[in-house]
Amino acid sequence: MHEANNFSIYDVLDNAPWQSLELHLNTLTERIDTSISKSHAIREEYRNELLSDRPDLKEKIKKPSEEALRIARDNFKKGIISAADGTVAPVPLLSGSKIQVGVVIVSNRGDIVNLVTRIFETELTSGAKNAREYFTNLGKARSISNLLSRSIMLFGERKLLIEQESDWRFIHGELIPHELRTGAGKPEKNLPPTFELIHKYIESKNFIAVSESSDDIDILNAAILLQPGEYVVIRSLSDTLLTFLEGDDINRVKANFAAPDEKRFREFIASAGPKVAVVLVKAGMKPFLIECHVDKIEEATAMFLTDALWIKGLPVDGSGFTIRGFPFHIDLADQVAGTLFKSSDFRSIVESRLYELGIEAGLFDIDPRRTRA
Repeated sequence: MHEANNFSIYDVLDNAPWQSLELHLNTLTERIDTSISKSHAIREEYRNELLSDRPDLKEKIKKPSEEALRIARDNFKKGIISAADGTVAPVPLLSGSKIQVGVVIVSNRGDIVNLVTRIFETELTSGAKNAREYFTNLGKARSISNLLSRSIMLFGERKLLIEQESDWRFIHGELIPHELRTGAGKPEKNLPPTFELIHKYIESKNFIAVSESSDDIDILNAAILLQPGEYVVIRSLSDTLLTFLEGDDINRVKANFAAPDEKRFREFIASAGPKVAVVLVKAGMKPFLIECHVDKIEEATAMFLTDALWIKGLPVDGSGFTIRGFPFHIDLADQVAGTLFKSSDFRSIVESRLYELGIEAGLFDIDPRRTRA
């Protein structure tokens, strides 16, 4: 085993030389098992070391109380729990992109589950006024249309969900994802409605935004410490957005906003950032980040664990075994969206129309691998 930042190519090849496929496969299982065992042992060693060196960290790790878990179960039995997810299907054309956005909202009231589906379809064009401008802007138009199409999906999910009558709302992804933070190419027009929408969630208080844990070193260290059923508050939304706005010393560059847009962004951080907590939580072996109102941290964590475990018949305290431990309602919305609004189906429809209409130029945009006989 080699340290990633302290080896030469020859060192690696001397210890793991090239060999035939047959020899490689003969002992592959054993080598993988050894690597996994070493990784698990290192995790336990580091966890014990960190807890020993930093007893204050242990005090920050919590579990929802029995009362909070009971209230969460009652919410799922008697209240309205909603989750949204969506899918976007951009098909590149010479003029820009033809896009379809589908959003599914899953609502649960006791034993009754309702599905709300919404679909949006349009064409995003380059807006060129002449031939020279058209070809000059073609690459940029496609890039912006991809960013814009994802922004439309993310904004649409959040807007449709907040309009749904609910006691608690589950959002797939960050409360304000990267695409919406950038303003999707037009921050002066797109940031104000985005900020207004996020303020509605904060005012509602009962929301949970769930995303995969990041590669941030502080988060990874905290993830090592957590056992299933535990959570720890990592930071506030202010910290997240200030890092996006100002960059950091690791690998994040400063956001490139014009002065009025940066001022607007800082005002939003000041008003909204302190009201949202970023929490690392484990229902199973995999950690997730949730964003919730600072006044609802224990309640939100209990709701997350209840949806990820109790709904599936597992102990809500994390004493059972589950690998992923992800909220059921978001998973259901994701599966329905992926089934009803398949991007491949929309792409096939657009491409088939290109063929039927005999527009040879349209083939310029189709992936050559899809035109193989």
